[in-house]
Amino acid sequence: MAQIPSDLSKIRSSQITDAQLMQFVQQAQSSGMSEADLLAEFQKRGLPESEIQALAGRVKGLMGSGNPSAASSDKQTDNSAKRVYKGEQSISKGKENAVSKVFGAELFNGADPLFVPNLKIATPKSYVIGPDDELQLDIYGNNISNQRLTVSPDGLVTVKYAGPVNLNGMTIEQATGVLKSRLTKFYPSLSSGETKIQLSLGSIRSIQVMVIGAVKKPGTITLPSIATLFNALYASGGPLDNGSYRNIELVRNNKLVGKADLYDFIMKGDQSSNLSLRDNDVIRVPFAEVQVNLDGALNRTGIFELKSSEALQQALDFAGGFKSGAFQGRITGYRYTDVQRSVVDISKEQFGQFRLKNGDSLFVNMVVDQFDNRVFVNGAVSKPGPYALETGLDIKGLIQKAAGLAEGAFAGRATLVRRKEDLSKEFIDLDLRKHLKGEQRLLLQKNDSLQVFLQKDLMELPTVAISGAVKKEGIFEYEDSLTLQGLILKAGGFLETAMSSSIEIGRRRTGVDPNNGEGKIADILVVKIDKSLEKVGEDIYLMPYDQVFVRLDPGIVPQKKVSIYGKVLLPGVYAMSSSADLLSDLVKRAGGLLPVADISAVKLIRRNRGVTGEELKRVATANLVKDSIALDKAEFKKFSKDTLEVSLNLEKAIASPGSKDDISLEDGDVLMVPQINYVVTISGEVQKNIAVQYDSSMSLKHYINQAGGFSVNASKRRVLVVNPGGRSIVTRHPLGIFNVTPNVTPGSTIFVPMKEEKKDRAFDPAKAGILVSAFSALMTGLVLLFR
Repeated sequence: MAQIPSDLSKIRSSQITDAQLMQFVQQAQSSGMSEADLLAEFQKRGLPESEIQALAGRVKGLMGSGNPSAASSDKQTDNSAKRVYKGEQSISKGKENAVSKVFGAELFNGADPLFVPNLKIATPKSYVIGPDDELQLDIYGNNISNQRLTVSPDGLVTVKYAGPVNLNGMTIEQATGVLKSRLTKFYPSLSSGETKIQLSLGSIRSIQVMVIGAVKKPGTITLPSIATLFNALYASGGPLDNGSYRNIELVRNNKLVGKADLYDFIMKGDQSSNLSLRDNDVIRVPFAEVQVNLDGALNRTGIFELKSSEALQQALDFAGGFKSGAFQGRITGYRYTDVQRSVVDISKEQFGQFRLKNGDSLFVNMVVDQFDNRVFVNGAVSKPGPYALETGLDIKGLIQKAAGLAEGAFAGRATLVRRKEDLSKEFIDLDLRKHLKGEQRLLLQKNDSLQVFLQKDLMELPTVAISGAVKKEGIFEYEDSLTLQGLILKAGGFLETAMSSSIEIGRRRTGVDPNNGEGKIADILVVKIDKSLEKVGEDIYLMPYDQVFVRLDPGIVPQKKVSIYGKVLLPGVYAMSSSADLLSDLVKRAGGLLPVADISAVKLIRRNRGVTGEELKRVATANLVKDSIALDKAEFKKFSKDTLEVSLNLEKAIASPGSKDDISLEDGDVLMVPQINYVVTISGEVQKNIAVQYDSSMSLKHYINQAGGFSVNASKRRVLVVNPGGRSIVTRHPLGIFNVTPNVTPGSTIFVPMKEEKKDRAFDPAKAGILVSAFSALMTGLVLLFR
């Protein structure tokens, strides 16, 4: 970077060579500097802002491609196409501010500049020349000459042959005429037009203007001399939220020369108030006198500024008017008085005259969800729904709009629901036939609702019923000419076990004497039909409310099956050969018990009505192998209500087939044969619920000691032992003195319940006497035994 001077305040960007700039860029990239950091380094060294802008294109080309020739090409394009000015303050990029609700603030809040001087425009003929301007003088035709003229502080330019010429304060058009007259004697063909002269701007001078008042960044701003009022406002950040957008003053030489209204530009695109600026101009932005807030159903909401001569309608215009669905009849809001708030209520007729005050806040609501011309027709019409209420519309006209009555409509009566003034409902009964014939006429009102009924809705529909050996028992709607075979088809046909030779039909009688308690109330018809339902002619017609009963054929007995699972040679499902199949028969057909089977723990589960075979099989398997299939509590609770365990002694049944222990099986029975389990489980009110290895030498007390003994709340006198077969045996206490404990077998569960709460009991002398007598008799017996 040392090759570029540290002081660049008097250096032009064109004086920095491509080689210097390339080395500068390479060193910057190796240091991790971005393009913005690099340009900031130029700014620190004093390079004017206008020159930084001219240099930015070359830097971007070098950093993007590393090609100096590309940067040089960019430089040539910039020098030929871009006009620069000698100011040091950039306004080419706006600063994004916080979102404001003030209408017009968006002009100054964007990240992309909106009001920036256009340095590429053709030289304005009205441009006023001043010191430090650079002019380009071109003479072409019979004579050719190009000169770069710099305006001195005294307003003079030095022209070849003509010498010093004062152009200060002249427009470009005026200066062109002066130079033409001064050069005519040196270029005679200028007077004949064979030689022409053209004066244009090269690099333009900068001017300084002052922005004061309610702006975000007041102070002195340096701008190009072609800048306008809007350019200066943009450079100052725009008016404050309470600053005026409609009364911006331009003061020149202590005189007011113009006022700007930004709303004219926003609403109409009118830039007539975008006045050209001159050096030392003053722009004053006063505070807004009237600002109002508009919200609700408007195309544009926010804070709007009004002039004293403008009414509410102008504010609505600034807001872009109403949205569709907005309530335009009245606007309400709030207003600040000197001491409190008040409600503002403005009707539509007042919009053009009502004057708003500073701080007023108005809200536009949506229209009320009501219709001013709607009537309804519902029910038995071809096209029910809402319709428009027209002048003279009556009941007949509404029915015609709905494409007439629907099939099955009841024309004898209809109901019209009408709202009264107090919003209560009034029900008007109509003879619809008279209205359709024109014999009666009733004009409709807003929100009237006509209800037309179907005949079938006003009467009970006749039905027939069928039950018994059909696939779908139930009640069916009666139809004219419905036959018995037709009803059986509606019920899905016969079951295989149905008896079609004796079908009963119960037909109710009419005219029954209610005082005759023994009189017949129904006729019973016994009918025989073909089970294939193919003989159409041989049928009987049904009457409303007939009840049909299809019996089961006693000669067809459905197959029955039983199941055996667990430790047998051939577990599975077996068909019953007769209703007298025995328990020993099933075990024998299953190949007998395996050596590991626990014959004392065998269970027979018998299902009640409603339990399927699959459910029974699942629960049976879960009982055999508890870890294989998980049953939640709700499912097991439901199952336990629909099943029962049959007590049995399989060992005796196998030993004595046909004995009383060899019970008869029923359809769906499941026999479960578990494996011998040499584990004893202790649970309940013990110190720790555990399972221990079975030991034939251990007593009940020893097993409880294995669980740490009884807990504090244990009921020691009611210990329960549940053997693998499901039988429960509780500890007994003969005479209240001795404990008789049940035997513990392999696979048993010992359960210690919680002791009952103690209740105050009165001394019973009778029970005490019985106890003393029993004890005395016992002691006497023992004495006689051991004497």
